[in-house]
Amino acid sequence: MAALVALVLRVLFPFRGLVILPGVWRSILATLYPAVEQARRESAELGRRYYDAERERHGGERRDIDLPGYDPEWFDEAMQPVEDTVAREGVTDTVLTDVAHRVSKEAVAGSRRTVLRAVENDPKTVGWARIATGRETCAFCLMMISRGLVRSHRYRSQRAAGLQTDTTTAVELWRQIEHADTDSERERAEAAMLELMHRWHTGCDCLVVPIFDTRNWPGRDQAAAALQLWKSTTKGKRGRDALNALRREVDNGRVDFERFAAAA
Repeated sequence: MAALVALVLRVLFPFRGLVILPGVWRSILATLYPAVEQARRESAELGRRYYDAERERHGGERRDIDLPGYDPEWFDEAMQPVEDTVAREGVTDTVLTDVAHRVSKEAVAGSRRTVLRAVENDPKTVGWARIATGRETCAFCLMMISRGLVRSHRYRSQRAAGLQTDTTTAVELWRQIEHADTDSERERAEAAMLELMHRWHTGCDCLVVPIFDTRNWPGRDQAAAALQLWKSTTKGKRGRDALNALRREVDNGRVDFERFAAAA
C-alpha cells in the first residue's frame, strides 16, 4: 500500500497548486489505474488466503473462491468527488491526502469483497464481522465494529433500498434495533443496517473476517468491548448526539484504540 500512495504523490505533486481540467484528470486516473488494479488484486488474494486459513482452522477444506474483478469505470466513480474539487480549487495538500485515502480504499476493497463473497456462498459460515486495526479507527468505526457478528443470508429487505448512509442514519438504526417495539420494526432496521455494514468511509482501514463459530472468531472480544463502550458512552442519548458523545471520548484521548484492534 505504501508503494501505491508513493505513486499517487509522485504523479500528483507536479500539479500542486494548479487547477486540473477534466481531460487532464482522466489522464491522471488512467496512469494510476493499473497500479490500483494490481494492488486490489493482491489484496483480494490475501483475502482468499486468509479465508482459506480460517476455514481450515475450523475443520473445513479449501474452497474455490472467485476473486472479484475491477473496472476503470468503478475507479473513475470512486474518484469523482476529487475531480470536482481539483477543477475548482486545484491540487492542495488536502487533495493529495484525499486521493491517497481513496486509492487505498479501492485497493483494500479487494480483500473485503473476496471475504464477503466467500461468506455468502459458503454454507459452513455463520456470517462475518468488521474488525479494527487501530491505525485509522474512528468513532464511527467503533460503532460499526460494536455490531459484532453479521449473519449471512439474513435481514435481506427491499425496505433498505435507497438508504442514505450518513452517520445520523447509522446511529438512528442502531437505536431502532435496540429499542424496537415489534419484530417487524427490528427486522427492518437490521436490513438497513446490513446495507451500512457493507459501506466503508474514505480512509477506513477496517477489515472483514469470516465467522465459522459464534464463540470463536477473530475480533470477538474487541467487538464486545466496543459494544460496552458504545452503550456506556451514549446512555440516554440518541441520533447524532450519541455519536458525538463517543467522538468526544475519542477526541479527549479517553479511548485506547489498541484495546479494540483485532488486526495489526
